[in-house]
Amino acid sequence: MSEPTYKITNNILNYIVKFEIEKKGIEDKQFPEDIIQKARLNANADDIFHLANMLELNLSVKTARKIASGKTLSIENYKGQYLTNFRNAVEYIMATQSSYYPIQANILLHLNKVLITGIADEWDSKFRTGGEQINSQDDNWIQFLDTSIPSIEVQAQALKTIEWYASKQKQIHPLITIPIVLYRLIRIFPFIFGNKITLFAVCKYLFFKGGIYLDGLVPLVKNFSLHESEFFDTWRAAISSNDDVTSWIEVFTRTFSTETRTTGESIDKLIIEHKDHNKQPFLELNKRQLKILRYLQNIPVIQREEYVEILDVSTMTAYRDLTQLVKKGLLRVEGHGRGTKYMLATR
Repeated sequence: MSEPTYKITNNILNYIVKFEIEKKGIEDKQFPEDIIQKARLNANADDIFHLANMLELNLSVKTARKIASGKTLSIENYKGQYLTNFRNAVEYIMATQSSYYPIQANILLHLNKVLITGIADEWDSKFRTGGEQINSQDDNWIQFLDTSIPSIEVQAQALKTIEWYASKQKQIHPLITIPIVLYRLIRIFPFIFGNKITLFAVCKYLFFKGGIYLDGLVPLVKNFSLHESEFFDTWRAAISSNDDVTSWIEVFTRTFSTETRTTGESIDKLIIEHKDHNKQPFLELNKRQLKILRYLQNIPVIQREEYVEILDVSTMTAYRDLTQLVKKGLLRVEGHGRGTKYMLATR
């Protein structure tokens, strides 16, 4: 395989600038930990849902959220195991946050091992070295394998790729180096089993260690699922142009900057929902009182017995709620005893 070449085009620069603006916008938001947890769960659920779609596995968003939240579900084939394994791989990546683990051969192998656990034999988690049969089940990326690379050179080529990434990590923006690494690994097809899903995890790892993972808030597999056809076109174009990956980098930076903007918009919605949920009720009224005020906008009067029936509360609760509304000047009273009626003070 020839060395990938590329040019830094205006499109690439513009998409990187857009990404950095969206990234900073998310990082500058002031939101509590529970929103971070919810947004991260949403991102992981999105990835699991779209991974299931790529595996042609019928999965609901609700089930994807359950898997993302840590539940193990009885999906009746190995594809369900892939989903659980992918969640475990993401947890492993997040667990490396407190320590610096550069991308190395043992990281690639560990991610592959996690992802094929319970699906393939443990000894299948290794680089191709010669003579092994590649398991390409559910792996439509095998069409991009460079068959001119002898199996015995696969490991050396993979190591050369990650060494190149390490040498460029502080010099070139990750949105340029990551697609180059992914393209090279796709062409090398380094593993016997689970290449495609392992490279999804490798992408997450590179995003994380490249400082652009945004604490796991941006889904990545989703992007591959939504744009796979377009990605395929750019990979074919790169192969036919002696591994010029300029167009691939342009598409990669564009789609991920767009997904980051979508993530920022989703977080904004979560923040609004959080504020609405936690804000003080109008005039410190409870939900029952607010409901009855809306009710009285259409029905002229209400008696205490009707309040009890409509809101399914005790007589004393109805008395306290209605008395408080009268004291706040929102309701007025007519009559006495059992004939007491309440109506809006403005009527």
